Amino acid sequence: MRKGLTIAGALFIIIIVFSETLLPWLARETLQTRLNERLVTSDAQVSLDSRPGILLALGEIQHLHAVAHQAKVGQVYFRELSLSGENVRLNIGDLLKAGKVALKSADKLELKGVVDEENLEEVLTRKLDKVENVQVSISPTGVLATANTKLFGRLVDIELEGNVIEESGSLYFQMTHLAFKNSRLGTAKLGEMFGNIQLAPPGRLPMGMQISDVQQTNGAIVITAKRENVE
Repeated sequence: MRKGLTIAGALFIIIIVFSETLLPWLARETLQTRLNERLVTSDAQVSLDSRPGILLALGEIQHLHAVAHQAKVGQVYFRELSLSGENVRLNIGDLLKAGKVALKSADKLELKGVVDEENLEEVLTRKLDKVENVQVSISPTGVLATANTKLFGRLVDIELEGNVIEESGSLYFQMTHLAFKNSRLGTAKLGEMFGNIQLAPPGRLPMGMQISDVQQTNGAIVITAKRENVE
């Protein structure tokens, strides 16, 4: 009898240790790996907590916080992405087998991302054909980009003005002004050479989150995405 109680007590202790130490570690490492894959980065850091810890085996996370740097969403790299959530419930089967972060429900889920001037310079250089030496300045009133390109065999300076906006779930650089500084063409009408530039299409954020706010600040653009009371 005493031996049986001892074995039962030992098993109970093992279960407690597993649920409070190994399960959180396994859940954190798995979610961290999936976020790294989704965001094309290697430094995502995840912290999560549930009491009792056995809830993590069911995909239930009471408190979630994650941070990633130089994370790619669509065509643009974010200097930093931070994710926070309360009472997040994940599809544990998809997380372990399908290799994706599938959200079942959450009381609150919010993501904040920062795109700085260097990030925007990089994506504009790739998206604008035959344009070189792109330099970007971001302020609360808008985005100013200057560059060089060859036009009719002559090197000319380009000046672009615009704003980063959300439209129908996509993130765009919306052009409001385009000028050739040392060319007979003068100021071109919007869209004659370049249209709005899509930075990220819909559905590229983790857990099906949608952009809810875009703010231009000095030197950076701050994007907020949310999913609240998801069922």
